[in-house]
Amino acid sequence: MIKYSQLLLLGFIFTSSLEARWVSDSILIVDDVQIFGNQTTKEYVILREMSIQPGDTLTQEAIERDRNNIYNLGLFNKVDVEYSVRQNTASVFVIVSERWYFIPYPVLGMKYRDPSKLYYGVGVMHQNFRGRNEKLYANAVFGYDRWFTLNYQNPRLTDHGDYFFSGSFAVQKLHSLSNDQGEYENSNIYLSGTVGKRFGLYQTFSGSLDYQVWQVNDPQLHRTVSSSGRDAFLTASVQYRYDTRDNREYTTDGTLISLGMSKSGFGESEINLTGCGYDIRQFFGFNSGSGIGVRTIGSFTWGGVIPPYRHVFFGYDERIRGYFYKTMEAENRIGMSAELRLPILTPRYLEIHAFGIPEFQKLRYGLYFAIFADAGKLWSRHQVLSEQPWYSGVGAGFQFLLPYGFTIRTEAAFNNIGITEGFIDFDTSF
Repeated sequence: MIKYSQLLLLGFIFTSSLEARWVSDSILIVDDVQIFGNQTTKEYVILREMSIQPGDTLTQEAIERDRNNIYNLGLFNKVDVEYSVRQNTASVFVIVSERWYFIPYPVLGMKYRDPSKLYYGVGVMHQNFRGRNEKLYANAVFGYDRWFTLNYQNPRLTDHGDYFFSGSFAVQKLHSLSNDQGEYENSNIYLSGTVGKRFGLYQTFSGSLDYQVWQVNDPQLHRTVSSSGRDAFLTASVQYRYDTRDNREYTTDGTLISLGMSKSGFGESEINLTGCGYDIRQFFGFNSGSGIGVRTIGSFTWGGVIPPYRHVFFGYDERIRGYFYKTMEAENRIGMSAELRLPILTPRYLEIHAFGIPEFQKLRYGLYFAIFADAGKLWSRHQVLSEQPWYSGVGAGFQFLLPYGFTIRTEAAFNNIGITEGFIDFDTSF
């Protein structure tokens, strides 16, 4: 909670900010930056996301950009950036409302959308471990598919550098369904470490080293590269990321460029594969919260034998609306989307003080209407790319922005062969 003395100062801030708006055309030099409301989060976590620094010229564009950057941390329900004026200098005040960081949650689903293939379990996550924006995740799941996963992310390893680290460990027994091989069980062990560096506010470069084991319960031709039914190999990869999106929970303006390349197998196994991928998104904001976005993705693999567990799909992590319920599999994938997002209720806040829980007193919500078009194509090495069909769909729907970054979409689409479908999905389309 904000202390009483801080409340008095905040009252002065908001009173002074009225005066500041009248002098917005004047040149204001930032005198200092102060943070309020961060009971758990370290101040440097917030300051690290700000372009506004003492000695800079204060602009409304910089205020809005920094407010979005701080909100994109995913640590706060609401972020306000205000300022007070003394002659030609300004004191900048960042006021945050923290979220609930430790969250248990259920895991429940149906493999291949088949009710007889139910999996269930529990997960926990801490979104702000030690108040340093470190993240911890753990899942234990049983039923048709079973897995245990543990993930850790540290966005800043040292106090005076911009190096980050993440690590993952997973043990899984997953059923695979291949168009050619039928259904069978994969046992998988996965261990990964990533080290990277952040450059400025928007760019990162990272390298990863993974160790994977894949073993099938019924060895058959091409289920694994090794005839024994067990593949164990190293993967090294690099990734570049440039991200200026205004709001990563629901974007209406900005750019994302994500490029990656990997090499699997260095003589320690029969695996010998190289892969690369991209995800490029551009959003153009206009007219008080509206925006139009375009996206293109691609994933490509070449080298030796490509086992089914390295295939890519439409119908799971990526979907083509119009073919939402159809699962398509191959070795390579390209896709593209365009979406017009029109606000019915621009993002706003519901303030609830009755229960006395600070993390649920300021809740963000909104409602958008979207018109979209999706298209994609898959192919494998033995196929001619130009001979493979395009799958496409167009449609529209409502997209509900809910507290804590959740999004629910209710949409309808018809595809290029004239079939219409309706669906409900969670999270944004891109």
